[in-house]
Amino acid sequence: MITRRRFSKTALGFGLATIWAAPRRGAAQVRERILVAGATGRTGRFVVSDLIKSGHAVRGLTRNPDKAREKYGDAVEWVSGDVRDRSSLVPIYQGVDRVISVLGATQRTGDNTPEEVEFRGNVNLIDQARIDGVRQVVMITSLSAGRVDIDPTLATRFTGMVWKNKAEHYLRESRVPYTIVGPGGLRDYEPNLQGIWFQSEDQIKVGTIARADVGAVMAEAVRNRSALNKTLRIINDPDLPVDGWKEAMANVPVDA
Repeated sequence: MITRRRFSKTALGFGLATIWAAPRRGAAQVRERILVAGATGRTGRFVVSDLIKSGHAVRGLTRNPDKAREKYGDAVEWVSGDVRDRSSLVPIYQGVDRVISVLGATQRTGDNTPEEVEFRGNVNLIDQARIDGVRQVVMITSLSAGRVDIDPTLATRFTGMVWKNKAEHYLRESRVPYTIVGPGGLRDYEPNLQGIWFQSEDQIKVGTIARADVGAVMAEAVRNRSALNKTLRIINDPDLPVDGWKEAMANVPVDA
């Protein structure tokens, strides 16, 4: 039996500053600049740490760079911007090769709703990526968001799914090269305890996945050309080899 241990608050918070500040010895010196929206979020932090360890230059989008720098260190180039205001994105896209969106709404009403953040915010990121000729947009959604036959009852109950769905369709139709990552229920388990199952649209099975594993998949998507123009629906699976998911990613078909 595999025991899934949760991270301590230290590992999820200030402890990551140490990880971010020290690229892995011998890591490939990849100097593509990756803009990460949602870099300080519970999943975004794992995306950033993986990118830094593999040698990427990371530009973290935040509304409070000083606070982010104080909490997580300066291995990330922290920049101020608001995804809800596309004009604020124009200067921070300069020199950016790829964009990763790990945006998540924090409110059901007000200024940070799924509609404003997960749809309109992502639309702004995608539009600016198209204008600037960014090579790829990697976007997190949810396991079932992009299905055309989404259950109306489920959609009504989980309104965020509707707006994730709309963001997915907008990205696919944007002509910007992309990867969509749709994880199951996010959990704060330690990474690499179980394999990762890439599900097809017609075989979606509800499940959970470690946030750190999602971060690893999203970071790999900018390094691995086989991830382009695909939707990666992922959950953890104890019956799959822990290190087999990169090979499995290559076998996922390109979106129609």
